[in-house]
Amino acid sequence: MRRLSLGAWLALAFTALSLLLTVSLTLLSDRMASTQVRAGIAGTLGVLAQQTTSRLDRAMFERYREVRLIAQRLQGVTDPVAVRQAIDEVQKSYPYYAWIGVTDTAGVVRTATRGMLEGVDVSSRPWFRNAMADKAMGDVHDAVLLAQLLGTPGGGEPLRFVDIAFALTDATGATTGAVGVHLSWNWATDIQQAIFAPVNRHRTVDMLIVSSNGTVLLGPADVQGKTLQVPSLEAAGRGETGHSTEVWPDGKTYVVGYSRDSGYDVYPGLQWRVLVRQTQEDAYGPVNQLHRQMLIGGLIAALLFSLIGWWLARLITRPLLDLTDVARGIEAGYAVKAPTTASYREVVLLGNAFNSLVKSLQTQESELRHSYAALERRVSERTAELREALDDVRANEERVQTVIDAAQEAFIGMDFEGLITDWNAEAEKLLGWKRHEVLGESLADIVLPERFQTPFVQALAGFLTTGKAPFTGQRMRRTVVHRDGHEMEVEMKIGLIHTAEVQLFSAFVRPVSDGER
Repeated sequence: MRRLSLGAWLALAFTALSLLLTVSLTLLSDRMASTQVRAGIAGTLGVLAQQTTSRLDRAMFERYREVRLIAQRLQGVTDPVAVRQAIDEVQKSYPYYAWIGVTDTAGVVRTATRGMLEGVDVSSRPWFRNAMADKAMGDVHDAVLLAQLLGTPGGGEPLRFVDIAFALTDATGATTGAVGVHLSWNWATDIQQAIFAPVNRHRTVDMLIVSSNGTVLLGPADVQGKTLQVPSLEAAGRGETGHSTEVWPDGKTYVVGYSRDSGYDVYPGLQWRVLVRQTQEDAYGPVNQLHRQMLIGGLIAALLFSLIGWWLARLITRPLLDLTDVARGIEAGYAVKAPTTASYREVVLLGNAFNSLVKSLQTQESELRHSYAALERRVSERTAELREALDDVRANEERVQTVIDAAQEAFIGMDFEGLITDWNAEAEKLLGWKRHEVLGESLADIVLPERFQTPFVQALAGFLTTGKAPFTGQRMRRTVVHRDGHEMEVEMKIGLIHTAEVQLFSAFVRPVSDGER
């Protein structure tokens, strides 16, 4: 396996540090800058919601004030021509007034723009009842009586109106009827376009106007006309203004700004709630783009630092490679000298050390030659002595083995673990086992009856614990087992050899004759 060089390790270290710095900066920017940007984006949606409610309140205030002025102008006016002229002028001044009508106290329309619904009883309509109850504003609703008369503009959605109505009185203060205005809901769409058209050039933002009962009055087609229940709507219903991130019924996660209208001046408001939503992916797109840009910039910086690292590594390791060549020359036996360099202090010190080492090695080599010659002579002499001593030992071993093999009695050798180490020819005759069959086997398992094996093991364990062997140096009689299984009584004398080189028990064994029993 090829190992990396110091230059490679230094370059890798530069690269690793660059990557670590890049990741750290990216994470830090994501936790700080990105968090602030996200909060700013979400806050912008909350501001848009607040601006929209303010725009709605001001627009409705203008209509509220204008209809109230009409009602004041018509106080005590009984001439139908004058009434018609007044309401026609108002409708022409603001085209979103879809219908304006004046009723009597019974709720029958006496005068109306373009004559629509004249003579029709509208006493059951909410706007008339609200006017009689001194409640001027009515929430958004679909056209009922005017639906067929006005039709559907462009064949699109059905007409929807916001009602504004005031009671009419005479000079004595007695109620003479009511003036009612149906304000086309399309004016809200114009407000939406005015506020959000510039915003939607750069990103997609949805505005929703929700009634007090949770019905979406204006918004995307998938939710318009439906009842909505989301946390931001509940917060807006409590009069709060702000923003949140939440999952909507379509399963998508939105960043939502919310606010609620609170009226303006004498206009009391309709408790409309405005939600401005944007998908989380679109809302935080700039943050993700910033994150990617920082990551790419970091990777480029890491690459640049890596290249600088490789260059610095080569600059640092070049003198070390020169010293490596010096070391190899020393290894090959050449009288080399480290080159003079001023690259950096550590290399200068290492070069001086190499030169000192070469000089020292040359001195030691001369001394070693003399020492080697003397040592070689001494080794030759010692080798001859050892060879002679080894020959003597082998001769002694052969003599001992010859004596054992020639002995008239069986001879058995056993180590301190109870394993057989020697077994002469007489032992083979006496016990029936061949030498090669029993060497290394347990003496107790080979020659002792089963009833004597445990005491034998205990006696051996006692010797290993105490170092005392009272059974040595005296003749004793014991019962042994022949290979064929019959038991016999034998006499033996046990000896002990306990030196650093040899640890064993030895025993000469002979059978006990019938006359000796």
